[in-house]
Amino acid sequence: MALNVILNTGGIAAGLVPLAFIHKPTDPEKQTSIAIGVGSGGSVPHVAVWGEDGSRITQFTGNANGHICTGETWQSTSDNKQNDVKPANPTYLSIVMQEGDAICVASVVASGNGQQWVWTGDMAYTCGAQWMESKYTFTQSNVPMRCAWIDRDHTNNIVAKGISMHIRDFTADPGLVAQYQNNTDRLCKNSKRLTFQPEPIVPDSVIGFFSPELEYSQNENANDPTKPSTAGALKHPDEGIDRDTSAYPDGTNMNIGKNDKRHSRNFKHSKVKGVKNLKSGTLVVSHFSQHSAKEMCEHPMSLGPDFVSVEESVYCDMETAKWWPLCDATHVKDCFDLGTQSLKVDGPSKRDDVPLKQYTKHEEWGLTHEKRALLPRKKHPGDRCDPKE
Repeated sequence: MALNVILNTGGIAAGLVPLAFIHKPTDPEKQTSIAIGVGSGGSVPHVAVWGEDGSRITQFTGNANGHICTGETWQSTSDNKQNDVKPANPTYLSIVMQEGDAICVASVVASGNGQQWVWTGDMAYTCGAQWMESKYTFTQSNVPMRCAWIDRDHTNNIVAKGISMHIRDFTADPGLVAQYQNNTDRLCKNSKRLTFQPEPIVPDSVIGFFSPELEYSQNENANDPTKPSTAGALKHPDEGIDRDTSAYPDGTNMNIGKNDKRHSRNFKHSKVKGVKNLKSGTLVVSHFSQHSAKEMCEHPMSLGPDFVSVEESVYCDMETAKWWPLCDATHVKDCFDLGTQSLKVDGPSKRDDVPLKQYTKHEEWGLTHEKRALLPRKKHPGDRCDPKE
């Protein structure tokens, strides 16, 4: 995987993009703020926060009646009520789904005591967890993030019920990024750094902590511009590598929904198995140049609705994990007609997998105001948040 691209995407978001839309604590010595951006909306999760020494700072209670809309950010500020209201850096987090309405987490921002740390869902893709493209971007950035799926009851084959992380380890510091690039196990096979938790995990679960606390380097090459910066590098980079599998704990059942036959497929010619389409009546049309419908189809850990990349001119049928070109002057049959939102086949098709599709919801991602004005009005524009969906 293009780890440098993924880490740079997260680094740009964390290090350069102003996060003015994230409300910081009004009293940072006594409070902690958490912000969660979602690529696919659902119930508000439960969040627990610990300091660098492993002492719990505070908790944010999930909400069955609350709903985070697709592409939006849920934010909350709480007193540091579990450490006697003392200043503490929010560095360890667990995000746990207590309700059955899954979300796809695109970003997490933790703020308190003068610190602000950022994690992005691109790490799910990097480490081999279940992911989806999303339209979620930070302010003043047109780079969409991938998102990571979590769900309480594993509906539709979602493996993770929650995510635990040492969020301080997801900065854009060049020394730290270089260490991850040199060995992805440091990032993806380290339970204390990042784990997509299947079971058991509940809001009061205690996660693992680095003990003693990690040590980081300053830029040891500051006086030699010919050498790369070592700023932020771990003094003991391999500390904490403790499992053989990426993203999930060793022994995780990756076929949780193997008896769910609604959208499952196991084609001999495809490396992709199981359920991939979570919303069979939804079509996403993306205008982001960074998105690939081919990759959504072919990647073994992608989950999401049927997907069109306008820039790529490709439609992905997520139920069969096959892609088709969009109809144009060159492709007049065996192609996907974006206007009618259907596959166009003129006479006998060489393709033996022509599915019948009927979409009840249509979402347009990444449109400029100029392009949006040129589009015909859709009955299902997908621009309103319906908690039932």
